[in-house]
Amino acid sequence: MRHLTNQIEPGGAPAPRPSLFPKGLPEAVLRYRWWIICTSLAVTTLVTLWTFRLPKVYQATVTLEYDPNPISPLGTSVEDVSGQVSHFLMSREFFETQNRIIQSRAVAERVVEHLGLADDPTFFGQEPGADWTPVSKEVAAQRLQSKLSLDPIKDTRLVLLKVRDNDPERAATLANMVASSYIEKTMEDRLGSTAAAAEWLAKQLDSTRTQLNDSEHALHEFKKQHNVLSVSVENRQNLLAEEIREYNERLTDIRARRIELEARLGRLKAARSQPEAVQDTDGGEDSELDALRTELRVKMTERASLAVRYGDSHPKILELKGEIAAIRTSIDDEIKTLIKIAADDLKEAQAVENGLSKVQNKAQKAGMDLNLREIEYSRLNRQRESNAKLYDLLLKRTAETDLTRLLRTTHVRVVDAALVPKGAISPMVSLNVIGGAFGGLLLGFGLAFLLHQMDRRIQDVPDVERLGLTILGVFPRVSASGADSSGGYSSRRKRERVVEVENPDQVVHTHPMSMAAESCRTVRTNLMFMAAESPNKTMVVTSANPKDGKTTVATNISIALAQSGQRVLLIDADLRRPRIHKAFGLENHAGLTNTLVGERTLTQVTRDVGIDKLSVVTCGPLPPNPAELLHTQQFSRLLEEAASQYDRVIFDSPPLRAVTDAAILAPQCGGVLLVVRARATTRDAVLAAIRSLTDVRAHILGGVLNDVEVSRGGQAGVGGAYYHYYRGEEYRTESTPPGPSQSAA
Repeated sequence: MRHLTNQIEPGGAPAPRPSLFPKGLPEAVLRYRWWIICTSLAVTTLVTLWTFRLPKVYQATVTLEYDPNPISPLGTSVEDVSGQVSHFLMSREFFETQNRIIQSRAVAERVVEHLGLADDPTFFGQEPGADWTPVSKEVAAQRLQSKLSLDPIKDTRLVLLKVRDNDPERAATLANMVASSYIEKTMEDRLGSTAAAAEWLAKQLDSTRTQLNDSEHALHEFKKQHNVLSVSVENRQNLLAEEIREYNERLTDIRARRIELEARLGRLKAARSQPEAVQDTDGGEDSELDALRTELRVKMTERASLAVRYGDSHPKILELKGEIAAIRTSIDDEIKTLIKIAADDLKEAQAVENGLSKVQNKAQKAGMDLNLREIEYSRLNRQRESNAKLYDLLLKRTAETDLTRLLRTTHVRVVDAALVPKGAISPMVSLNVIGGAFGGLLLGFGLAFLLHQMDRRIQDVPDVERLGLTILGVFPRVSASGADSSGGYSSRRKRERVVEVENPDQVVHTHPMSMAAESCRTVRTNLMFMAAESPNKTMVVTSANPKDGKTTVATNISIALAQSGQRVLLIDADLRRPRIHKAFGLENHAGLTNTLVGERTLTQVTRDVGIDKLSVVTCGPLPPNPAELLHTQQFSRLLEEAASQYDRVIFDSPPLRAVTDAAILAPQCGGVLLVVRARATTRDAVLAAIRSLTDVRAHILGGVLNDVEVSRGGQAGVGGAYYHYYRGEEYRTESTPPGPSQSAA
């Protein structure tokens, strides 16, 4: 039994613990375990039956090898004109190309023609002798292609050619025939390429022979026309090139000399404006001009020194100015002489340069003429040599091709021919059965989890407490004795799980040693310990929906509190569908409604039910306005009077989702006890009830999980129907109400 736990805010939920499984999966597996088992068995059975109905498939395998070095009887120097196979075999593209050729329609059609598969009904899964219309070669080839597969062996030149068929002998025959047809096709392609190459080589050989003869005659005519040999032309060209080289060297030297003279002449002309800056060393380092320039600088320096001491008008200064002017005149005369000499030298250099240029141009023209003859000679000679080489090559390849046509070798060979398979590869019974069982198990788990997620009903105490409602106790399912007298196995199992009593509403009194009585005493203990010093004297017992068992819980808790020595007053505040009077076998002529309208006092309507310390106030006549009566001052005075006379006052109120009576009554009392029925009340209903009580600021003491099957610990299914309230007259069911079980009120 659950005892009082820490209060959780309504609507809140504790943080989930980390789990390897999706949330709710373990509960779903436990709850729907038979669904999982049945689903797994059903799927396994269906897969097994389907597997045994499948036709058997056999597989024959041929091992092929791509040989990069086929046999060469003519030696390695003779190359195959159909291609260098050994080079291509090293590439992935060649392997993939050959694999595609093996699976091609051309090879498949060869096999169809050899074996007559287009006229064989058994090849298409038809019985022999049945009405059969032969198909086209293309259709038969497509079916053969669907049976064929290739599996290259990694890091080798081997490939496995596999053929699947329902007949083991035919599978081996087809595999071997596909390999033979592929090798035959490659041989024909190779020989066809060789024949075409030989024919082309013969045509090219005749054409090249004619071209060679023409080029030889053209070269002979050129030599005859110019009366020169190739060697003399080359020597003449060498001599002329040497002459041109010498002219170029001399022309370069004279041009450099001319440039120097032009520069000297320009320098001398520019120096006439500044005689002291000129320097001519062309005639020698101690020329007269250099001496005059040196003397001029000395005089100018001396004049500058004396000008500072004596001034510009001093006689010495004037004498120096005269000397400087004379020196400048001498320098100017000397420069004129040098300019004339430099101009004469420049004319001489220009004349030599022009002469050399004319001679050089003449030599170059002669060289160009000689080059033209040499180019023509080289072209004719090169054409002759090229035609000769091409003719020799074609002649050699023609001879090799003629020999190659006599060979019948290929780059593919069969390593292992296909044998008749002993066993079928499909269907794999054991693997299919295991897969079916595993798939069925997964489907069962998924179905159970889906059903569990779709089922919003409360299953056990954790379901309720995750919604924020503290469970004070669990009330087991009880049923009236003899309610189910059928003798079936399911009925016996149900009776084992249900506690049978004469009156479920007084099970604590009539069966004090039962589990139901102990459950009520647990709730009583939790209520007493919630506020030991100042207990809540007034309490409302309600539920979210009708038939959740609030009346049964209210009567039994009242009896349990009375048995503890407390004076308890149980009041039937369900002014729409009262049941307290039925629970204790009382008349309902006068009760709570008579007191609320002022017809009688509380003492006059209080009844003794034969249980020590317990008194009961029935509902009385049903009023037309029950909600308004609970709002009156008369009800407040009745509440105060009852609380002053009794230790505990318990109200049995209508369901919260059906009418508003409980929401009106709850805030006027010390606390509310919410009854939740296992496997009937939904999580949404509980949350709505908690919100309704929270909105009116009622004090929620906790909850009681009712109608729990003992052997399942609250996991079993419960019956019941959903009721609606119509105009305060009665609760009406939309489905067949439960049998004699009295767990719900």
